[in-house]
Amino acid sequence: MICLTEKAKEKIKQMIIEEGGGYYLRIYAIPSGCCGLDFGIELTKEIESTDILIDAEDFKVVIDDFSYPFLKDISIDVVEKEGEIFFVLNSKEADFYSSSGCCCCSSIDENQNHNHKKGNCNCKCQ
Repeated sequence: MICLTEKAKEKIKQMIIEEGGGYYLRIYAIPSGCCGLDFGIELTKEIESTDILIDAEDFKVVIDDFSYPFLKDISIDVVEKEGEIFFVLNSKEADFYSSSGCCCCSSIDENQNHNHKKGNCNCKCQ
């Protein structure tokens, strides 16, 4: 289940309005070599046929089918610090893949299974 704090929802709604409307919030995970996975969010107008659409009341969240297993239990909050805004993504699944494993080579297969721990592949993980 995707959980957005009220503060995050309001900030995302504001960003969509400022961009002129018609945007979705895309949340994604991408392999980051020996560092595991990187996670991010962006506004987008594009939806792929394999994307998963989730209703967040005033806007829709889009997650690609690769990222969904890592982000299905994510919570999103927004933090303002020294005039800058940061989105904070928290997930037990995401924490595992971003901190304990290598995602280069074939370390994540087509079924999103983590095939090896850091240091146990041919990529010379440190």
